[in-house]
Amino acid sequence: MNTENQRPTPRVVTGRIKVHPDGYGFVVPEDGSEDVHVNRRSRDTAMDSDRVEVEWWVGPRGLEGRVVRVIERGRGKITGQIVAAGNTLRFQPDDPRITEPVVLRGGGAPPRPGLAVVAEIAAYPAQEGAPLEVTLLKVLGKPEDPLTEVEKVLACGDIADEFSVEVAQAAAAMPRKVEDADRRDRADLRDVPFMTIDPETARDFDDAVALQSMPGGISRLWVAVADVSHYLRDDTALDQEARSRGCSLYLPNRAIPMLPEALSGNICSLLAGQDRLAMVVRIDFDSNLVVRDQDFCAAVIHSRARLDYPGVAAALAGKAQGKHKRYEPLLPALRGLDALARKLRTQRQQRGALDLDLPQVVVELDHDDPGLVRDIRRARRDPGERHAYAMIEEFMLAANMAVGESFEKRGEPTLWRIHPTPDAEKLHNFSAMAERYGIQVDEEQARTPAGLAAVLKRLRGHPAEKALSFQALRSLKQATYDSNNVGHFGLAAPAYLHFTSPIRRYPDVVVHRLLKRRLASLGKPAGGFPPLAQGPAVLSEELQRIATESSFAERKAMEVEREVVDLYRSFFMRDRVGDVLDGTISGVAGFGVFVAADQPFVEGLVRTEHLLPDDFYDYDQVACRLVGRRSGRTFSLGDSVKVEVLSASVARRQVDMRLHGDRGPTRREPRSKGERREKTRHPQGKRPGKAMPKLTGKRRR
Repeated sequence: MNTENQRPTPRVVTGRIKVHPDGYGFVVPEDGSEDVHVNRRSRDTAMDSDRVEVEWWVGPRGLEGRVVRVIERGRGKITGQIVAAGNTLRFQPDDPRITEPVVLRGGGAPPRPGLAVVAEIAAYPAQEGAPLEVTLLKVLGKPEDPLTEVEKVLACGDIADEFSVEVAQAAAAMPRKVEDADRRDRADLRDVPFMTIDPETARDFDDAVALQSMPGGISRLWVAVADVSHYLRDDTALDQEARSRGCSLYLPNRAIPMLPEALSGNICSLLAGQDRLAMVVRIDFDSNLVVRDQDFCAAVIHSRARLDYPGVAAALAGKAQGKHKRYEPLLPALRGLDALARKLRTQRQQRGALDLDLPQVVVELDHDDPGLVRDIRRARRDPGERHAYAMIEEFMLAANMAVGESFEKRGEPTLWRIHPTPDAEKLHNFSAMAERYGIQVDEEQARTPAGLAAVLKRLRGHPAEKALSFQALRSLKQATYDSNNVGHFGLAAPAYLHFTSPIRRYPDVVVHRLLKRRLASLGKPAGGFPPLAQGPAVLSEELQRIATESSFAERKAMEVEREVVDLYRSFFMRDRVGDVLDGTISGVAGFGVFVAADQPFVEGLVRTEHLLPDDFYDYDQVACRLVGRRSGRTFSLGDSVKVEVLSASVARRQVDMRLHGDRGPTRREPRSKGERREKTRHPQGKRPGKAMPKLTGKRRR
């Protein structure tokens, strides 16, 4: 093992640090290289989200390092409470990662103790152990009120709910319609019968599709995508704000958009019946689904109809009646689109792409009181609606791959959406676990998309299908952005990028700009963009910075969305203490089991002391199960159990449960020689493992 004096000569990288509540952290390098682990003593004064310079070396468990200096602070605000300490009042931060003493600055009387507040950081620690100085900004309200807690999550994530005055003024100055000057250097595709198909509640429309039958049995697919880059010019206040936000964020009570409404809901949105600027992908398929030709251009389009998933589903099912009567004239076009999408989906599955239909939670709030939770349920989309959504997703995937392949073939730099092959060690651990449940896994094959897809297919119908599928997904790395293409494992695509959602993702805007500059150099309609002036080296360096920023922003948005859902779940369950629920064991750790209840759709922790009385448990790490020493009873992934709700903490975002009666699984499992045992009676614990990567859905694939 390397010691401080024996370690190899370190290298230095720059990146953002993510700090764990236990004090250690991981630096995500801007050059896209492997994350660097930093222990608590090596963080210096770095706080969560800071941009730091870290020197690293190869340690026993991967890359390790220490923070050399803080380049840029990543957060400017913190939340907490004013608490009484004798005759004085002090600020107590909510974030357990803030271990420095916090000193209140500024005059005026602080709010009464017990209220949640937001404070601005006035001075960061000058050295390790020095205090953090803050000034009070805003009183949020009573802690554990869901609206207060949502505001705290946003403040901790340093996510601005409103746009600055400068950005708002720039957005207000945007035109309300396409002007004559905007039409120059564009193809006129207003005769192509584009239509948008989105959720019923959609307010912005990124994409529109059309299908035409051409001579020789050719099916011509058109995908038009909002030309945000025409209005979002480089280095303007609007552009800097969009780059900083990185993506839109979706909460149960509202959405926080990347772009102001004047752009996202008006001039950039492909509204039906109005001329709009778009970047258009054209793909010609023959009867065998072979791509015979494809092209790209900046264009003006005119969407003929605004359709929604339920309406498309009804029309395809022969129920174009009532409010869906208007779909009847569009039936031939919809049937053609449906037939092509089915073929594309089959082709993608044969290629080995993973189809991961992960459960999504719906938080139903009261219309009049957004602080009142009506229900927490699993999202259940009608099969027809699901099919309509999948149809559009296939076309978006096809467009993204077509643009990606064009950059790859020409060797041009761009911003890739990458998804590396699974981690070999994690895949080995999953293989060992699956074997305990009677599923054989060829690890070499499982490192290919088709091989892993075959494993997931074999899991269907297994009692532990959902839990084992989750464990399989944990072996996957997270999809990110990068200037270096390594392919997209989950989609079995050698060249993939994000192109189809520029209203809500900044990387798509960047790809549009790069494509326009190529088109300009070829003399094709480019929307007035000049050819690329930067050299390849300078461009690649800038693209990698954007890739790192965008990946970090996406990860932060996902964490915020997940935490807000968890706080609503825990708030909802406060009135359900004592309820008995049917559930399934979704996770196992040494300190207990996690149980997912279906109605309401919540997850809670059953600690080992709340399983069966007078028993101790050995943790079989390989099979991911607990085995009672006295009773021999096992608690394994996928087991059905009855649980009673013990408590719910909004502050901890956690629901605690206990096994109801004597309803534990009754199997007595033999222990194999190689199983790991751990005597466990831990009173506390958090679910092990990182967040599950999201691969489904149009927005984040």
